[in-house]
Amino acid sequence: MMDEVSSPLATHVAPSAADDVVAGLTAHPRGQISPSVYETSRVTTLAPWLPGLGGRLGFLLRAQHPDGTWGAPGGYALIPTLSATEALLTTLRRWQSRALPDPSGVEYGKLAAAAGRGLSALLALPDRGGSVPLPDTVAAELIAPALVAEVNAHLDRLTHDPIAGLDARGSGARLSSPRTADPETLGRVRAHLRGGGDIPAKLWHSLEVLGGLAGAAGSVRPVAGAVCCSPAATAAWLGPQPDTLRFGPSIAYLHAAAAPHGGAVPSVLPVTAFERIWTVGTLIGAGIDVRVPPSLIAGLEDRLDAGALGGAPGLPPDADTTSAALALLSRVGRPRSPDCLWEFELDDHFCCWLGERTPSPTANAHVLEAFGEHARRAPGHADRHRAAMDKVSSWLVGVQHPDGSWTDKWHASPYYATSHCALALDRMAGGHADSAVLRAIDWVLATQNADGSWGIWGGTGEETAYAVHILLRTRHGRADAEARRAAARGGAFLRRQDAGRHPALWQDKDLYTPVAICEAARLAALHLVGEHAA
Repeated sequence: MMDEVSSPLATHVAPSAADDVVAGLTAHPRGQISPSVYETSRVTTLAPWLPGLGGRLGFLLRAQHPDGTWGAPGGYALIPTLSATEALLTTLRRWQSRALPDPSGVEYGKLAAAAGRGLSALLALPDRGGSVPLPDTVAAELIAPALVAEVNAHLDRLTHDPIAGLDARGSGARLSSPRTADPETLGRVRAHLRGGGDIPAKLWHSLEVLGGLAGAAGSVRPVAGAVCCSPAATAAWLGPQPDTLRFGPSIAYLHAAAAPHGGAVPSVLPVTAFERIWTVGTLIGAGIDVRVPPSLIAGLEDRLDAGALGGAPGLPPDADTTSAALALLSRVGRPRSPDCLWEFELDDHFCCWLGERTPSPTANAHVLEAFGEHARRAPGHADRHRAAMDKVSSWLVGVQHPDGSWTDKWHASPYYATSHCALALDRMAGGHADSAVLRAIDWVLATQNADGSWGIWGGTGEETAYAVHILLRTRHGRADAEARRAAARGGAFLRRQDAGRHPALWQDKDLYTPVAICEAARLAALHLVGEHAA
């Protein structure tokens, strides 16, 4: 039997809270993910047969902001507001036509009022949505025009077939697709499917954008019932009246996805490899002597033996998950060859997967770490690895913003991307990247809030943790008295925060919270502050 794994970087025993976070990874094998407004709304529309409708509607009512929107500030509100408004309008139609039983605990009038506020918010947008900036969330360029079309269909119908309790809308009121959306591509894909073509695998995670064409598509291959780890995509594939004998595993998957949140669902589930790698890697990277279950390490080794990893079974292999897993295994003394990363190599950087729309700085930071950890342990292969590391380092320095930060498509906050890029460059790139790391430290120092926190929409524990990591895990940060004082103020803020309460900042089809990963970042930051205060 494999011995329990500890990090060779550990400096002292971790607080029991860190062991509790790691224990939760196996106690909740699908992952601990916050519910999603976008995904819950799509399941509400696409799967009226799924139990828990009252819970889904109650979640949507509680999540609406006073201004009628859902989601985070700015462009991040558009897709959740479109999705929730459409779902409420569809539910009201079904309720009014008696195609839907009265959802327990939810008042019709409250649904109608929420739908009306959502419509008002959408119609009040500049250019009615056309000029709203669309964040780089997953498939946003396809999801936004699909939802705009569905809400416009509701608006058209309201002019001649009103919904009881919903204020009348003026004839001709319509929304426009955001300028960065891509309705032409969506139309071409739908035409391809109507002609008998297969659904491209890269669309499986967002299958719901295809409407009725998604139902029972033979080219789609669920894994353990899930279509590309997406409840909405799975619901779209099942259709409005799924055969329980034929689609039993997928129906069971939706039940399981909805159960922890009283009917609401997350945007991506499971997240097995992603959650485990990021959580354990964060704790170990900070020097915490955390107890890692042998089965967790063995599972990563077995999956890497078969090739590149995806974030969970059913998600495509990607360089980000693969490189982070390789770096983690190296740090616990079980290194693996990084040769599976070569399939992701491009001329000047590494892609997450071939054909991606936008590159990821944090994925390249993880590639840099994976090659660097291996080169330290296998110097005979260092030439090719060093060339790749130099290429990635140069690319990362080149995509750093003038203010010293980085941004990335996997997270709304620059503090996440900046922490991963600065730490990788500091550990693996050598002196030629020092200026980039120093600019990152200066940016962190310049953006600290008066209460000691950091954050793009107000101070948060997660973002404050990433800032502390930059200040105390980089050589230049540890050596700077001002950086250490700023980190101490950040630690004081973190100690005042409630454990486990983290706003949604991670990007899938809308923003979500991977609870264990965020909590690991907070605990690691507190550990670092404690070390440097001693």
